[in-house]
Amino acid sequence: MAVKKLVIYIGYMNLKPIKYFVVTFLLIGATPIFYFWTLYQTELNAIQSLRETEAKHQLNYSQNAINEISSELSTSLRLLSDSRALLQFIQSPSLKNRALLESLWALTATNYSYISQVRFIDTDGMEQSRVDDINGEIKVTPIYQLQDKSQRNYFLYAQTLKAEEVGTFGIDLEVENGKVVIPLQPTLRIFTPVEVADERKGYLVFNLDVYEIIEEIDYSIDSHYNLEFVDLEGYYLASKNKEKMLGNLIEERDSFNLLIENPNLWRAMEDRNIHNFKDKKHFYAFNKIALGNGFEGSELYLLLTSNIKVDSSGTDHKLAFILYETIMAIILLVILSVIISRYIVKHRTTSLESQLALAALNGMSSIVITDKNNRIIKVNDEFTRVSGWKESEVMGQCPSIFQSGVHSDAFYAEMWQTIQENQSWEGEVVNKRKDGTLITEILRIQAIMGKNGKVQYFIASFVDITARKELENCLRELSEKDMLTQCWNRRKFEAEFSKLTNKQRLTPEVKMSCLAIIDIDYFKRINDQYGHDVGDKVIKNVARILQTESRSIDFVARIGGEEFAILLPNTSLKEAEVILNRLRVAIHLADGSQSVTVSGGVTDICDCGEATYKRADLALYESKTAGRNQISCFPSSEMDQIA
Repeated sequence: MAVKKLVIYIGYMNLKPIKYFVVTFLLIGATPIFYFWTLYQTELNAIQSLRETEAKHQLNYSQNAINEISSELSTSLRLLSDSRALLQFIQSPSLKNRALLESLWALTATNYSYISQVRFIDTDGMEQSRVDDINGEIKVTPIYQLQDKSQRNYFLYAQTLKAEEVGTFGIDLEVENGKVVIPLQPTLRIFTPVEVADERKGYLVFNLDVYEIIEEIDYSIDSHYNLEFVDLEGYYLASKNKEKMLGNLIEERDSFNLLIENPNLWRAMEDRNIHNFKDKKHFYAFNKIALGNGFEGSELYLLLTSNIKVDSSGTDHKLAFILYETIMAIILLVILSVIISRYIVKHRTTSLESQLALAALNGMSSIVITDKNNRIIKVNDEFTRVSGWKESEVMGQCPSIFQSGVHSDAFYAEMWQTIQENQSWEGEVVNKRKDGTLITEILRIQAIMGKNGKVQYFIASFVDITARKELENCLRELSEKDMLTQCWNRRKFEAEFSKLTNKQRLTPEVKMSCLAIIDIDYFKRINDQYGHDVGDKVIKNVARILQTESRSIDFVARIGGEEFAILLPNTSLKEAEVILNRLRVAIHLADGSQSVTVSGGVTDICDCGEATYKRADLALYESKTAGRNQISCFPSSEMDQIA
């Protein structure tokens, strides 16, 4: 009702009052509206940035999971190919040896849910032994049902492998006795040659269930993310939507291709320098990978998709609250502008007092008025509330008593030069309150001229934006911190590491700095035995000790699942080794239900970051191979000698 009356009143106002209303509204409303708009954009960008960062983290996690699965399968394949049971079966394929071999294979298939089949194929392409895992049930294939696979493409490819080489033949459909298995079963095959006394006897083959692999990886991904495998031609190899998979093999599905569905996304994926893409509806994170370091070939894209719409109730409430505040502020500004414009029309005068009152309505909440000698003669109640200074305490003082020491003398000299030239200045300033705490302000200073053209008064008005600045700083810190451990994250580490390497390159005479890489020993065993919750606690405890026991100048970051990096500036390699051993002992002696040890590698930082990181990683590897729970050093001088 009040708004309706206000609209009717404005409609009957003549042209002059409308002009005063518009000018007044613009003067007092520009800064608050700009403030709320900036606050809204900052919050929206922060939410979007958080969503994008989460998607990238999920993609990295999925890629690590794939690499871990590939590494485990590669290791298992090699171990089984060299097993005594297989050797005995090849030399003497008796029923006893066959049963022993098939029992070992059944145990392997049971331990890895994504292994659907284990086979030994001789050099002529004939299956000699085979174990299937069908929906969790182990089935041993009778001898008379073993098949000839000599004409299958993957067998022809297997014949090209060298001794001890592990190969993979991509993803295709499972075929039995020359017919495609129904229901369709996408399968990935990995194999390695089996040789006895340098004579090739055949090939050990794993068939991997693609559905099980993606289910294993997808288990740890948030529900609003969708993970898919895409081949180098744009066809879906694995997806939650099984109806669009394998368009390269199934004719009726050949339209399910990224090149057709989303050509802009596909162009971005083909660009090696781009790893994410955004359109109006979705955000995409992707990476080109091979199926594990142990396999040859079979490159594909890992594609993670999420809705770009902000759907978190907490973040939606924040944006809604900002919009609500903005609307209320606009209503108040309109009411205030109407009141002020009516007052101006009624009491318009050319007196200096009227000019001062009009200038005081320049849009800022807190106001300080000084005379031509820059001595305070008036402040308003909002100034007292924000700064803590009463009018009686600042009367006759110079505004310099509010200075925080953050700005230089040159800053204030430039400010006053601008005021003298333009009769006004506006910008962001950090001052201090009466209690000594800092306040960040959007400050405007206006010079009021007399009839003689000389300055009579200065009016300073400002808005407190301290809370907004603190929010910006908090969001910046969140983007650089690891959520689990509160250590710095890898992105922050790479930035700090780059600074040290650049400093070493530009000023090589500076004191030595060191890089250390620390890894928790047998962490996978802890996860497997006690669960991921305990594993997370172990990671947090190790991170806490590294942060509390390291020096204040040291930089501690979590750069991987159980891997940490420490930058030790102005520290010799000998000093760094002492510090790291102290940290290692502190972790080993810490209370806990699990006995935790760490291994580490340390090196001095040279002008090449990649070489420095490689040396630290090699030193870590040396600690691991030497028995763990120790620190190894790899000076750059030793690398020079090796080179």
